[in-house]
Amino acid sequence: MLHSVGVTPALLVATAFALPLAYLRIKTVKVFHGVALATTTVAFALSLHTHLYVVNQSSPVVYRMGGWPPPLGIVYEVDSFSSLLATYTALILVFVVAYSYWYLRDDPGTPYYYSLLLGLEAGLIGIYYTGDVFNLFVMLEVLGITCYGLVAYYRSSREAVEASFKYAFFGAIAGLIYFVAAVLAYSSFGNLAMGFIATTSRPLFRYFYQFTDVFVWGNITSAVVAILALSLWTFTFKAGVFPNHFWLPDAHPAAPTPISAVLSGLVVNAGAYASMRFLYTIFGVYDPLSTFYELSPYFKIVLSAVGAISAIFASVMMIIQRDVKRLIAYSTIMHLGLVFTGFSLGTVLGVRASIYHVLAHAAGKALLFMSVGVAIEISRTRSVSDLKAVGRLNPIVGASIVMSSFSLVGLPPLGGFFSKFALYQAFIEAGRFDLVAVLFVSSGLALLGYFKVIQPTVFSVPPSNAEASKLKELSLWVSLLPLLLILVALNPLVVGGLLDKASESVVYADKYISEAIRSFLEYVRGYQLSAGG
Repeated sequence: MLHSVGVTPALLVATAFALPLAYLRIKTVKVFHGVALATTTVAFALSLHTHLYVVNQSSPVVYRMGGWPPPLGIVYEVDSFSSLLATYTALILVFVVAYSYWYLRDDPGTPYYYSLLLGLEAGLIGIYYTGDVFNLFVMLEVLGITCYGLVAYYRSSREAVEASFKYAFFGAIAGLIYFVAAVLAYSSFGNLAMGFIATTSRPLFRYFYQFTDVFVWGNITSAVVAILALSLWTFTFKAGVFPNHFWLPDAHPAAPTPISAVLSGLVVNAGAYASMRFLYTIFGVYDPLSTFYELSPYFKIVLSAVGAISAIFASVMMIIQRDVKRLIAYSTIMHLGLVFTGFSLGTVLGVRASIYHVLAHAAGKALLFMSVGVAIEISRTRSVSDLKAVGRLNPIVGASIVMSSFSLVGLPPLGGFFSKFALYQAFIEAGRFDLVAVLFVSSGLALLGYFKVIQPTVFSVPPSNAEASKLKELSLWVSLLPLLLILVALNPLVVGGLLDKASESVVYADKYISEAIRSFLEYVRGYQLSAGG
């Protein structure tokens, strides 16, 4: 099983590199659609296998890259939280690739498109799996480079090139800032293994530093403040929340529609994941027994403000948008803002609600972008007022637009309702009635924005006969839509147990730390036995 942890990113990277080379000899574009779909399906199966193993094991698993244990080498350390997000990401990408078959058709750039898309998936899963601060930097860069290329896929479009350059320029700055944070972490802790850095914040585990002859020097609290400040600046950029949201409304609309779905539904989750991992698991800022618990009030204020401003600002911006893809992109800023308000509380319930909302938003946003993408392709415009009512001729597309919009608003019995209700409960438990107001006001404003999407695509003028004929080409991916609709209706009775385990694995880091230490001791024991033999 441990090999499946390392095989998944390696498979995706190998295939990503192989596709452009294969295109030199194989000119049939449909072959590349098939290879990409097969690869993403296998990646989902491998990630699901890993997740089931981790859940049944009730403990993280460590994959030692090159055989070296933490903190001597780079490792993947996978727990219930990271494996859940990796599996969910891989599943949605299967739908995105299936949709891309219809969207791209015989586009000659298809091999390069899939090469970048598979590289993007490798970067995302690598971010979730890694147990090393520097390797996280590498995976963030892999994710960023592939995203820049996909945003500029239509390189003849000035809008796409400009959006990609803007995204890449500020993304490079964000990457540099995180790199400085990684250097500071190494200089302060003597290693980059997340599990080992986490021992410094938990007095119970601190004795292990004496055993490994690794010592923390300097004012450690000041170092942690600097590391978290720099890291969170980068993570808020990746998540697209205030004040680092400015690139998102340009980049997401300029990309091909399937990539818009990936950027808005999946890529932004990496920033939220990394933020929770650093605040809770690694540095234990919200743990009363942690060395750095004194910092928690400051992070509560800053992160809740970041999330609240993002939610209110973006929901207002949704109402005034005329470009349908920009409208949906602004809703991403709103929802990630709500995610940040959830885990800013410092409670298990808040983290659980944030994870739930990440899942509900990912499915709803991917489905909405792909469904509206049909209207964009048929209408040949992104102007909200000029979109044709494809939902009147294809009920599945119409239902997809309505259900995904209502889920994102938070109407029952869809998944978005349950995730927002979980956020509501977390806010009430923490006594944060101001965040309750943010939740209701942003959702109410967003409802007006989503109705701007529903009205023309479902209730306005239907496509002409010539335009309607294009809907017949949708049979492949429309047949898969009901399965994606199931994800939109994520019910707490179905996912509640997974959410409990995921949130507990984030907040309570003892198993994460113990598994890292156990992996090191197992290596030392094996080395001693081999040397003695």
